[in-house]
Amino acid sequence: MINAMFGAVTALNAAVAVSAVTANNIANVKTLSYKSNSAFLSELSTGGVKLSAIRPNNNQGSIIHTNIPSDIAVFGNGSEEDLLNTYSYAGKFAVDDFGNFRGPSGELLFTGAGGNVRLDNEGNLYSDGKLLGTITPAGAEGQEYEPTGFSILTGYMVSSNVDIADEIVNNMVNQRFFEANAVTIRTSDEMLGTVVNLKA
Repeated sequence: MINAMFGAVTALNAAVAVSAVTANNIANVKTLSYKSNSAFLSELSTGGVKLSAIRPNNNQGSIIHTNIPSDIAVFGNGSEEDLLNTYSYAGKFAVDDFGNFRGPSGELLFTGAGGNVRLDNEGNLYSDGKLLGTITPAGAEGQEYEPTGFSILTGYMVSSNVDIADEIVNNMVNQRFFEANAVTIRTSDEMLGTVVNLKA
């Protein structure tokens, strides 16, 4: 009975952790470029269950047209957050008051961008027709993707990849998981009480 209660308590803790992951996904359903996470459980060596990993879902969200030239979306391999190893909010790049081309967190990417900035689908950045440099999505361990593996879209952003229907179903399953283990604890407690009363 004690082992049953211990296993159920670990399951309750795991269910709370899974619920937090689901809640975070749902909260970010409208956050541009947000990648949803999935929680995975595993068995404890002493019995019971634990949260073993939280892994991101790297499927790409929908492409959204913004009509702002400095908004950048990557279609194919990579993501707009991987540009120049820049792990920042979405793909809102901009030219500052001094003509510098800056990334989403304000990091300096190119100088002398001027006012007429254009980015083509291969990531080449032009200012008044002059090539300033190339923006390329980063691959594993900083390696760049092959040029044929992606297209860069200017004037677009990528939505979150959260599937709200999946998240609601996952939340319902997790709720039943929690309730079942709560009943296990209650039943074990009643059985333990019966044993104590028998000995009395």
